[in-house]
Amino acid sequence: MRRAKLNAKAIEILATLSDNSDLDYGSDDSDADRTWHPQKVKIIGASDFSDSGEEDIVTENEPVVSTSGENQTLSPSSPLQQQIDQNPLPNATILNTGWTQKSFIGKPLPGNNFGPYLPINIRTPFDYVKTYLSDKHFEEAALYTNMYVMSKTGKELKTTANEIQIMYGVHAMMSVFKYPRLKMYWDSRGMGFGPISQAITRDRFLKLRSCLHYVDINNRPAGNNNRFWKVQPIIDQVRNACRNIPRLVDCYSVDEQMIPFTGRCPSRQYVKNKPRPTGLKNFVITTSKGKVIDFEIYQGVDTPFQDKSLGLGPAVVLHLSQSIPQGSVLFFDRYFTTVPLLDRLLNEGLMATGTIMSNRLRNVHFSQDKKFQRGVWEEFTRCDNQISATKWKDSKCVTLISNATGAEPHSVVKRWSKTENKEIEVPCPDVVKSYNQYMGGVDICDQQMECYRTWIKSRKWTLKVALHFIDLSIVNAWMEYREDAQKLLKRKNEIMDLMNFKIAVAREWLTKSPNKRALSSEESNSSDTEENQMTTQRPQNYRAPVPPTNKVKDGFEHWPEVFGAILNNPHKCDG
Repeated sequence: MRRAKLNAKAIEILATLSDNSDLDYGSDDSDADRTWHPQKVKIIGASDFSDSGEEDIVTENEPVVSTSGENQTLSPSSPLQQQIDQNPLPNATILNTGWTQKSFIGKPLPGNNFGPYLPINIRTPFDYVKTYLSDKHFEEAALYTNMYVMSKTGKELKTTANEIQIMYGVHAMMSVFKYPRLKMYWDSRGMGFGPISQAITRDRFLKLRSCLHYVDINNRPAGNNNRFWKVQPIIDQVRNACRNIPRLVDCYSVDEQMIPFTGRCPSRQYVKNKPRPTGLKNFVITTSKGKVIDFEIYQGVDTPFQDKSLGLGPAVVLHLSQSIPQGSVLFFDRYFTTVPLLDRLLNEGLMATGTIMSNRLRNVHFSQDKKFQRGVWEEFTRCDNQISATKWKDSKCVTLISNATGAEPHSVVKRWSKTENKEIEVPCPDVVKSYNQYMGGVDICDQQMECYRTWIKSRKWTLKVALHFIDLSIVNAWMEYREDAQKLLKRKNEIMDLMNFKIAVAREWLTKSPNKRALSSEESNSSDTEENQMTTQRPQNYRAPVPPTNKVKDGFEHWPEVFGAILNNPHKCDG
């Protein structure tokens, strides 16, 4: 009854507008050109006030008046459009498109390719990681760590870039070889771990780890709203390396990644159903294989998103997809998906597919969930043939929208049936198949990081963030190494897995000389340089760690080092 009154009221208003003699319809050749039939107008949103279960059907040729708030327009030559321009209805907008139940003609997805070049040779694991964590990064970390200790205690820590690398190497090695307690790595009763205990003492390692800093905390920039400014240098270092990875016309996925931490920290989030639900939320875009190409840590209203007009989820996608080449396809879940987002991406030359919440998909009237049987789907296409919406039931119903793929051609997937107690074949729409194939890039990255995550107890959120991006750097470097090996058609047993790759990087870090620092050109030309290096004192229990194989055989600077005990008594070296 209320619906009938609303329709009658709208028709009466529009009929009044049509009788207005001041309106100009353009040509006066015939009355037909100036006649408009209000009974063909459909009031979208009136079903919200209906007590019946009738569904509203919009045909392609119907002019549509919407009270839903979606900003779209009719043809400029339409008499209705001319009337609305001059006498707009209150709280009403015009739609030029409805949704009809028909098949969507999809576009071919870009295939997997190795890029425009082939590597001449494969670099060492350490060289891949240096792209993410350069020598300059360690120099600055050593500088600001020394400044922090001096400002707090008034004493010199005298750490060096090489010693910071040793500390990184200890953490990397601990992530692979896990002991139940930290002190057991330096156990003197035969239970210790040689590569770690020979590289650095326990107390020195703990001192470095507690004092690690990347900025001068006494000089925070004025007006800086960045909540993660204390670790921003390592974030920028890793992110810039990810952004320098070549972009190809390919499939990419956008999702959330958690930096686990349960203590006090800025912008801590709780994300339900995540394996690590508490910590910092990191929005990540990856290739379909899991290689990270950009990310942005969420920090509330201070997150540097340029365009927030469509909401937080679309703002994340638009921010991370700025460097994606046209013709690529993005995949994301319902946290990000909206219809205006797909329209915006389509204007920028990008295609997208994502699951969507039912309350974000208006004017598309699917059947109720209980009417669906397993393997059944319904597909609606917008009248401009740009976006399709598909609802499919597997164990539960799921709704997807896409401007790249439709339901056809469908495939058959195997699912376990509890009632029949066996595997059965279930028809699956093409949009669901492509979503399952390309959406899991961020999950692959998380899975690889979780295999050898540096998991230690600490109350310092800055340390946890730094360790997360060290792990991320190694995983991303390993994925680049694996791609290069596949380009050169290496056999699978000749390609290092992630564990051996991470061990190789950790050994390179651990074999750095702790007291050696980079010298300037003036210092290197000084005659006192060699004498200063020779008189460097080392701990009495110091044992040089065994270098990795590639360093043993490189034939470069393999000179003996003279220890302080020999310098004090040179006759000990006789015989």
